[in-house]
Amino acid sequence: MSLRWSSLIAIAAVLLVVGIGAALASYFAVRREAHRFLDKQLQQVAVYALDARSLRPAIKSTRNREDDLLVQVWDSADAPMRSTNPAIAIPRSSGTGFSNETVARHDWRVYTLVEGERTVQIAQQIEARTELAEHAALGAVLPIIILIPVAWLFLGLVIYLVMKPLGRIAATLSARSAVDTTPIPVAGVPSEVLPLVAAMNHLLSRLQQTLERQRRFISDAAHEMRTPLAALTLQIGNLRPLSRGAALHARLDDLEAGARRATHLTNQMLQLARLEAGTGGQEHTPQDLGVLAQACVAELEPIAEARGLRLSMQRRSAVPLVGDARELRTLLTNLIENALHYTPSGGEITIETLEEGRHGIRITDSGPGLDPDLLERVFERFFRAAPQHVEGTGLGLAIARSIADGHDIALTLANRADRSGLVAELLVSARLNGEVANAPAGS
Repeated sequence: MSLRWSSLIAIAAVLLVVGIGAALASYFAVRREAHRFLDKQLQQVAVYALDARSLRPAIKSTRNREDDLLVQVWDSADAPMRSTNPAIAIPRSSGTGFSNETVARHDWRVYTLVEGERTVQIAQQIEARTELAEHAALGAVLPIIILIPVAWLFLGLVIYLVMKPLGRIAATLSARSAVDTTPIPVAGVPSEVLPLVAAMNHLLSRLQQTLERQRRFISDAAHEMRTPLAALTLQIGNLRPLSRGAALHARLDDLEAGARRATHLTNQMLQLARLEAGTGGQEHTPQDLGVLAQACVAELEPIAEARGLRLSMQRRSAVPLVGDARELRTLLTNLIENALHYTPSGGEITIETLEEGRHGIRITDSGPGLDPDLLERVFERFFRAAPQHVEGTGLGLAIARSIADGHDIALTLANRADRSGLVAELLVSARLNGEVANAPAGS
């Protein structure tokens, strides 16, 4: 769960608990104060009734009968009782104060005021008092209940605004390339997050130094390794006119083949190192993967014919994307060459563009296929699943995977349904396809 949602849920839960506690406290406090107010009202009416000569309906409520106050007055112990409702006779109390009585199947709250021989009793139904008190209490609680979800909305907005700088940092980092080591901007970053951003910038600085050292190593290695290999090949060529005998020529052929393999391996190692260091092709322009595949097929067709293989291309639709033409051609060439190496004479390699909503290239061969457990391992550096007599360095598919990842292309390898060969697929993402759907294809 994200930090934003965790914070929102935690603070909302605390706010809910506090709100419920405040609502309950307000409810009981207002209810208690309402009862006190009604008791005070009984006392004030008793004082008024003590001096009144008659009990008129003015002290009665005109709304609900059960809300009316019952006023009883005794002038002396033997004097007749005056009452606002003679049908209800609450017993006379002997002293001043509050009491609760049950008369006529109703509970009453009674206040008695004794002054000389005169006694005044003011009574009110407890049910009516409770209803009034609860209405007042609910009126105090209702705003709190309404404000809790409103507070949640404002809380979510506040957390969103507080977390927005972190979202910008995450968006900035996700949009960067693997070799972009420029510092993260600290403008607008909250002070609590600033140490984290500073640590990340320090890490990016160290990463930049490491990449720079790797770039210098690659450059030096390219110079130091290619020069002696080129000189060795040249010296072998110079020895040929001076050589005598078929055995010596065979030795020179073996030596020349070894130098050629060493040169090819060196070039592949340097290419893979450049790709992993991010120093490969940087000229990303609109391309058509189908056009590039067709060009690769044309270059490799003589090799296929020499090995007795049929190499064909079916270009049904365009496969637009943005990328480096040289790297994309290397990707396609490595996959096609891999199929040429492992397909026996008389076999067939077919390259075709994908349709039906998927954009990409499919390369199908009629070779021996692979054990399912090895389908992913063949993309590892220097891993070879082929017999020893088949030439290869174990780097071609690793380079292909690295180029595909760098261009956001999904590269998969699978056995054919009949286990009579392999199927390699290059799927271009819908995002990349949409970016250049209307752009002119490069080559």
